Amino acid sequence: MIDILKRVYGENEISESDSDDEEFTDINDRLNGIDLNDAEVVWSYLTDSEKADFEHLVKSGDISKILPQFTPWWCLPIEKQIVTEVGENINDSEFPHLITNIPKLSILSKKSPSDCIQWNLVNMITSYVFLIRYYNGKHKSYLSEFINGLYNLSKNLCLNQNFESYDIAVKSVELCIQEHEMFKGFQEGFILINNDLETIFSNGLDSNCNYNIKLALSDIHNLLTMYKNEQKNISLKKTEQGEFNRKFPDAKATYLILVDIKKVRLLLKKIEYFLSWVDESKL
Repeated sequence: MIDILKRVYGENEISESDSDDEEFTDINDRLNGIDLNDAEVVWSYLTDSEKADFEHLVKSGDISKILPQFTPWWCLPIEKQIVTEVGENINDSEFPHLITNIPKLSILSKKSPSDCIQWNLVNMITSYVFLIRYYNGKHKSYLSEFINGLYNLSKNLCLNQNFESYDIAVKSVELCIQEHEMFKGFQEGFILINNDLETIFSNGLDSNCNYNIKLALSDIHNLLTMYKNEQKNISLKKTEQGEFNRKFPDAKATYLILVDIKKVRLLLKKIEYFLSWVDESKL
């Protein structure tokens, strides 16, 4: 919210109006010392005009146009990924933590993988890529929404649906996105998502052609683990909703199926199976 308001009122830009400068300074003064992670508190310090501006941006879908440009980890130079892999100059904020202790597929299951496993994997990673873009890299700040979105946008995750081709697996996620009002304004950017998927599934690392896929799966596994721990720590005590949460309710409430602890455990096992299969395969 703060990033958006600052951009609306001219941060990082030279204002031509003294009144604009004063208004932006006034926001900084009012929010000085305030917990910026508490949306209700921040909302209570905004003027009616600022609240109206923010609400208009959210409802119109134009909010994405003023967010700072975000570069996901899979679009960073390959050289940086290689450096990260060998443990030099690692920036934890740029790349997911790669899970390396991957069990053999034969240990996880005695059955041979289904012929459609690679397309099921595509379906899940498409959901992941879209949501990383949708939250502009701030998905950890909206972890509950992110995990519930990941689950509901991937028919393989929520319904165990199998897919027979790459195109069908990707299209399924696109159709799911169109069913949700919260994604209004982001649907037209699906060409970018297709480019992202191409980057992930053909990343050019000859030494390990599945490196980006394993990074994506590792990230999903790590995020699910964070979500599981977060859910365990949530207080059962109900708290009264403030004005901000009444106007902008938790987006996970719009999903048909919510992810509970039991589902998380099953999802973690599924991701581990995918990781094991990818580790032993060459896509």
